[in-house]
Amino acid sequence: MATPTDPADRVLPIATRVTAVARPSSIVCSKIGACAANLYRFAFASSNLLASPLFQIPTAHMPPAADTRPQGALPYRWVILAVGIVAYGTSQFSRQNYAGVQKFIAADLGLDRGALGLMGSAFFYSYALFQMPWGIASDRFGSRTVIGFGILLTAVTMSGFAMGDTNGSLVFWRILSGIAAAAVYVPLTGGIARWFPDKERGVSQGTLGGVGGALGEGTAYVLLPVLSIYFASGWRQGMHMIAAAIAVMGVLCLLLFRSAPSHQTATTRKPFDWSVLRDLQLWCYSFLWSGFVIGIRICQIWIAVYAADVFIAGRGMPLNEAVVRGGLLALIAYSLLGRAGGCTLAGRLADMLARRGISRTAVIIAWLVLGIGLLQLLATGVTAIWALVVIAMLLGTSVNLFALIPAAISDTFGIQRTASISSFANTMAQLSGATALAVSGYVGISLNAQPGNALTEYRGIWLSAVVGMSIMATLAICAYVALRNGWVTRPAGVIAAPSTSMTA
Repeated sequence: MATPTDPADRVLPIATRVTAVARPSSIVCSKIGACAANLYRFAFASSNLLASPLFQIPTAHMPPAADTRPQGALPYRWVILAVGIVAYGTSQFSRQNYAGVQKFIAADLGLDRGALGLMGSAFFYSYALFQMPWGIASDRFGSRTVIGFGILLTAVTMSGFAMGDTNGSLVFWRILSGIAAAAVYVPLTGGIARWFPDKERGVSQGTLGGVGGALGEGTAYVLLPVLSIYFASGWRQGMHMIAAAIAVMGVLCLLLFRSAPSHQTATTRKPFDWSVLRDLQLWCYSFLWSGFVIGIRICQIWIAVYAADVFIAGRGMPLNEAVVRGGLLALIAYSLLGRAGGCTLAGRLADMLARRGISRTAVIIAWLVLGIGLLQLLATGVTAIWALVVIAMLLGTSVNLFALIPAAISDTFGIQRTASISSFANTMAQLSGATALAVSGYVGISLNAQPGNALTEYRGIWLSAVVGMSIMATLAICAYVALRNGWVTRPAGVIAAPSTSMTA
């Protein structure tokens, strides 16, 4: 028997047999089989492409054989990472504090999906605009004070949101919450970069973004709904309980976090030089970060409520049970397995590939393209629970690997400017994500071909993410190829020392 030459020829028979057995919907399953074959083909081609010269690090930019910083005697870096994970979890929860209970908030205040999307974007616009002030302050004055203050302010704004009784008041508190949350993640990237050696940059930043993000998402998806339904008098009291816990975490951060090891300088006098804007490498990172954040904003807000609507429409569950089931699905598949587990493993893989000469940027691009394919698959109308679990798990990893970009920024621009450079890229990313989130609900309504069918509204939501991510991925790839082929040269004044250049 002849061996199939196209990798998709090996997966199509398998997909056909699976769909024949499952048959929750023959049309949907056939689409899943076809899209799975395309994704398999992409992965097969990517494995060959990553081995090509285009994705290899030039010899002049190879990392040193060994890290010159005396990090081996610093086990406290794991305490820093653990505290950072908890700190980032509080920031992540503040972003999604209404995601798991948005059906209750909508019912309480009579809000539609458009209003919920606008409430989310109000947070992210303020979050975006305060990235650079907090990031520059962190590199200029140290990470610990900035992060601790941000967490305590987050607790205050959380309680304020819980007391809001109109749509306008909720939006106001979301804006203030965005300002507070902006003081956490970017300063953390700078602190982590100072504590971990080159060979652990990917896994440390991936673990920070993956596990910390999953902690915050899990609190929003499951803990807050469970508190609101079973242990509190509603979503407002449940949110006050979480705010108290966040305040405790802020105090712990002030006590335990350190901006840098004692033998390193924790600050720099000029963290951000505006001449760096002439560097195409910075814009490549900004485009990539924007692509990931567009996908994250759509997935974080809508994945749990989509799963809840699938349970309601497909299994006739009552609202409360469907909300809890949808939150559990998002927690286990998207947050725990995909984000917490997948991002940590992906970070370690990126470190291994970097030591073998494969650019971090190339790996980041591959993950972004995979996320686009998964969202396109979701837009076909997946209603089978098993398929939704698999897609949510893979999305939890792929769209959250923006966490690898600070590692690449440290390699390219140096650890002393990681927070400030990341703050610029994240500002652009958050503005893009906030815009995508603001329009996603309205796009879903406008593309609803079956009025009254809640599930068909999500097709436009997923497609809005696909379009935005594809635009950013295309721009990033063009910038990357231009730099790799020497069509554009980087300004000499912003190039890092050779010992930290693993991604040029």
